[in-house]
Amino acid sequence: MKPQLPLFAVAALVAVVAGCGRPTSPGVPPADRFAILAPASASTDLATMFEPGGQPRWSQARSRLRAFQFYQQSLRPTCLNCGPNNVGKLLNAVPGGAFRYLKDHDIQIGVEAGAVKEHTCDGRENARVLTQDVQPVYATGAHLTFVAMDEPFTAALPVRGVSPFGRCNLSIDDTIVQVAAFMRSFRATYPDVRIGLIEPYPYFTVDEILTFIRALEDNEGVDIAFFRLDFDVRHRYNADTNTKADLKRLRDFLSGRQIELEVIVTGYDGRTDAAAVASAMALAYEVSGVIGRPHSVVFQDWSSDKLGLGASARNLPEHQVGSLTWLLNNGLGVFR
Repeated sequence: MKPQLPLFAVAALVAVVAGCGRPTSPGVPPADRFAILAPASASTDLATMFEPGGQPRWSQARSRLRAFQFYQQSLRPTCLNCGPNNVGKLLNAVPGGAFRYLKDHDIQIGVEAGAVKEHTCDGRENARVLTQDVQPVYATGAHLTFVAMDEPFTAALPVRGVSPFGRCNLSIDDTIVQVAAFMRSFRATYPDVRIGLIEPYPYFTVDEILTFIRALEDNEGVDIAFFRLDFDVRHRYNADTNTKADLKRLRDFLSGRQIELEVIVTGYDGRTDAAAVASAMALAYEVSGVIGRPHSVVFQDWSSDKLGLGASARNLPEHQVGSLTWLLNNGLGVFR
């Protein structure tokens, strides 16, 4: 269990969300519902959120959601890295299942998935696996609105610096072919699902990110519905970047192509709830101060790092300082 944040820190901490919510099925979310909630696949209370006893514990946050995002591995019968969670628990949490529950509350459903990953560099194969993984969503009468491709260029290209993960060691051209193959293959089964791209900055420069998008759209002819920025503030000062100019250029480029800009808000320092919320706040204020309100802001859990080590992620209750739903409720004003 994560240590609780001292009450004196509450006034100093708040965090984020944003976006403009273009109408996409299911339902047409109001303009003020621009948050996407993305709990960790191993969070201790993911299924609890949908159980009758857990539903009242995030009612305010739920009323503000445009979408709820699951990680692909959470949709499987077994998952070694998902803690207590699997698709069976989600389906049994509430009559009709968690996916139908979201549909009935006019909350869109999204999945973060691997298009090219270190363990599988073949885009078509990854699309085949995802097509199978999302079938339980459709079996309940719900459906996906979007798929967010989890940093395929990061996984495919040779590593920069030190990383605990392997890489596919593909060229940029080969990576673009594999990402496009994933998109075409998945859309062959689910043509109405919107597919977007996640990549980190400043690990990749803005020039590199623009090159990836141009190549996918112009050379391969696949449309990117949204670009989700993973702004890792830990590496900002280790790179030769002009963050203010970069973010504005990215915003303007995406706007010119009618690609929605989304921003991830997460606490990179997860040693304590206080540090996690403080780092999420710093990121939120910096981004909003430069580009205002993007189309959507994605609230993700805060483990100690992206490996999910350290304190276990908690989503509930929304009145507990440091929970993911508390962060959403208290951070809405940053981008307004």
